[in-house]
Amino acid sequence: MTDKREKSIEFHDDAMERFERAVKAVAKSPPQHRAPKKTKGAPTKRRVQKVKK
Repeated sequence: MTDKREKSIEFHDDAMERFERAVKAVAKSPPQHRAPKKTKGAPTKRRVQKVKK
């Protein structure tokens, strides 16, 4: 079997703060991979032209 060793990881002082800002930015942004849904609402009203007499 392979030998599992613990690796020491060094974090920057502001790593958690930067991570939280990135998470908030992603949470606020709209979905990028989905096409917007097309809603079936009332048909659009067209302007009727007046007939001159």
